[in-house]
Parts: sequence; C-alpha cells; structure tokens
Amino acid sequence: MQMLEVARPWGQLMDMNDKLLSLVASIYDASLDESQWNEVLDRVVAYAGGQAGGLVSCRRTGEIEIAHAVGVEAPFVQSYIEGYESIDPSRNIRYSEIGRVYSAADWTPIDEFRSSRFYREWAHPQGLEDGANVLLTKSATMISYVSVMAAGGLVDSAMRVALSQLAPHLRRAIAINQELLHQGSIAASSVQALEALKTALLLLDPQGHVLHANASGRDFLDQNDVLRSVHGRLVAVDPRVNRTLQQTLAASALGGGATAGESSAIVIPAANGTRYVGHALPLTAGRRRLIGNAFEASVALFVSHASLDAIPGTELIQRIFKLTPTELRVLLAVVDIGGVPDVARSLDVAETTVKTHLSKIFAKTDTKRQIDLVRLVAAFSPPVKT
Repeated sequence: MQMLEVARPWGQLMDMNDKLLSLVASIYDASLDESQWNEVLDRVVAYAGGQAGGLVSCRRTGEIEIAHAVGVEAPFVQSYIEGYESIDPSRNIRYSEIGRVYSAADWTPIDEFRSSRFYREWAHPQGLEDGANVLLTKSATMISYVSVMAAGGLVDSAMRVALSQLAPHLRRAIAINQELLHQGSIAASSVQALEALKTALLLLDPQGHVLHANASGRDFLDQNDVLRSVHGRLVAVDPRVNRTLQQTLAASALGGGATAGESSAIVIPAANGTRYVGHALPLTAGRRRLIGNAFEASVALFVSHASLDAIPGTELIQRIFKLTPTELRVLLAVVDIGGVPDVARSLDVAETTVKTHLSKIFAKTDTKRQIDLVRLVAAFSPPVKT
C-alpha cells in the first residue's frame, strides 16, 4: 500500500520567526520546571500537526513509564503500559538512531500494521492512524523518546520536518532536566549543575543585578563587548539593546509575558557584528523557584551564539525554505557577518548581488529585515548546549 501524505500548506510551517522560537524557549522552560511539560508537549503535538503525544521512558529491565501524555485518555495510557506497548511497532525505537524521526512504516509494512492487534484494539479506537517517534536519550540503563500520533492519515513529510526541528531541543532539555532535577533536589547541587552547563547563564534579581554567573557566564562578561556588569547590574553595551534588555528582564522578574512564567527572547549584537540570543526565564513558578530561592534570584538569562555551525541545521533550513545554495550562503553570512557591504566583501560579489539574493530570501522566509533573519536562525540554534 502506497503511503499518502496529508497535504498541508507550507505557510503553516514557515511562520516560525516567533512561533518556533517561542516553542523552543518553552521547551527549555520545561527543562527547569517539570510542571510545564504537559503544556509544552501539547504545543509540540500541535506544531507537528498531530493529535496526541507522549514522553516515554523505558528501562533496560523492561519497565515502561509515560511521564507526560496529551490527547490520550488515562485508561488508554494505562492499557498501553500494561500490555499494548509490547506489541507496538514503535518499541523498535530503542534500537534506532538518536534524533531521527521514525514512523510505523519504517518498521512494518502499512498493511501489516493496519491488521495488527495493536492498531485494531488500541490505536484505531482513538482515531490514531500512525505515529512519529524520536529517540531522545539512550544509556546503559534507560532510553527515552517522544511520540507524536497522527489522525486522519499517515505521518507526512511536514510532520517529519517539524519534529526534526524540535528534536535537538527536546534532547537537550531532557538532558538538562535530568542533570538539574536529579533526585528531586536542585538547591542541593545547583552550583555544581549550573557550572557544568556550557552555555552562559546569569542569575539576576528584579533590578538586573548579577547574583550568580556560571563559568561560561563569567567568561562572557569578561569579554565586555556584548554584556557587562556596571556596579553589579547587567547592561548591554548597545544603548538601544540595553533598553530592550531592561524591559525584558523587568517583565520576566514579574513573571510577565503572553503566558505567565514563559521565557522571552532578545537578539543581542556584539560590537564586531556577531549576534547572540538571550532567553530570559522567570524563576517565579514551579520547581524553578528552587533555583531562585537558592540564589535569591528572579530571572535566569541564557545567552548563546545565534549561528548555524552544524551541517544538519543548515541543511534543514535550506530544505524547509527551499533556498538555493547561494541563498543559504548569503543568509548565514548575514547572520555571522552583518550588513550588505561586509557580506559582499566576504563572498567576493557585488552589493547588488547580495541585495538581490536577500530580497529572494525575505520572500521565501516571510521576513522583511535582516534582524528577522537572525531571529529565524536563532530558532534553530538551541540556547543550551550539551
């Protein structure tokens, strides 16, 4: 039986300047606050175009745990754990490649899947036709994966692309969650755990005073060309950016935002044209309060380089927005270098040529300014590294 893809306008996938960046930020919120996972998982399912989803872990002893599930009623969750997981084709995910998207058809012919007991008794009664699965972690004792289940048809290319965008962030968020929330106590090991993070992390009070910086954060402040500490208060070198930064920090300290407790993103350029992205995360809700209380902080600011230096990421952007190789080079040069004259010199082409490519890039990515391109690329660059 030939797989039929569900047609879906590409515009729904390409509106990611804010949508994807917001979702990625929320994923990292959940890494510090487990109470956020159900809401985040619901947004992941919606972004991928699915109907239901789950975060599943399986110990080498065979014990199954569904830590979070959306779109599946409790009796079905329980029956899955008690019996149907053992006949679910997606259990083969444990032998698969980390980060890659798999569907039922990758393990069994669709005709066989449709006639299986798992489909007839568990999936079909819920209106579920297929599932996209991504292995997130694998160790000697346990594996974990995310599953997004599709209704009304098979997993299509749009769902695969959407989950491919989110998979690296989900993997890192799970790793951070395991590191910071180990044995349910952040406060006891917060300093060691935060120091272990490779990204720059600054813990701030409501007035923006730096109460703690991890090693990467201290190195970042020592550079003194993007952010600096003035009498203990964090400021941006660029006055215009500083106004936005202070407003963002003030709102985050109060737990403001479209959703109380969500993080806010801000693009921070360096004097040499390099762009960074800051994610201000309120420490005023859920288990994040443990970190806040440990340092008397109200905001955690993650700062990361806004670039795509990973080949899979550049290939993903090129495929999603259907950029030519030259357009991709111009896009990445704008992010890494800056203005049109500098990009033209770097690529050894005329400024008019760069402008022509930029106009095509703007049209394909539904953006209007170079700073919008920086934000878009930042959406593919995780604010936390592992």
